[in-house]
Amino acid sequence: MMKNILNFALFQLGWFTCILGAAHNYVYLALVFSATLILLHLKITSCNIADIKLFGLAVLIGALFDGFLQFQQLILYNNPGWPYPLPPLWILCLWVIFAMTLNHSLKWMQGRLVLSVIFGLFGGPLAYIAGEKLGAISVASPIALYLLAAGWAIITPFLVRMAIRL
Repeated sequence: MMKNILNFALFQLGWFTCILGAAHNYVYLALVFSATLILLHLKITSCNIADIKLFGLAVLIGALFDGFLQFQQLILYNNPGWPYPLPPLWILCLWVIFAMTLNHSLKWMQGRLVLSVIFGLFGGPLAYIAGEKLGAISVASPIALYLLAAGWAIITPFLVRMAIRL
């Protein structure tokens, strides 16, 4: 139980670090700090190989999904100087940080397809809206929110299922 609380706290700390780092042009400092959190997570958990495989899958999905949204100019990242159309490193780091929870503090979603769909449907867009409110991104169109909801409603249960399989 305590490890799950720590996992959730590391997720929250990593999320805010990446978002605020992007919003205030401290991206590289945020990435170093987040990488430290991820390494700390791997040190205190016993699912290292499964988690690392899940991290890789999440980064691939994140690069494709967020890359598509960026390419369509539906999401604009506050990351000057980053080579368009690739999503910035901090957003990919967020995908790893999210995947970090799937075998731990969000393990309760495993085997619960409807709950994981609902979690993604609402949680995904809300995270992007929060990122926008904190100045890290701009959601350029209401269509982006529908695509975020649909995408996360599919991606979340998929990643939850892959967390079980890996």
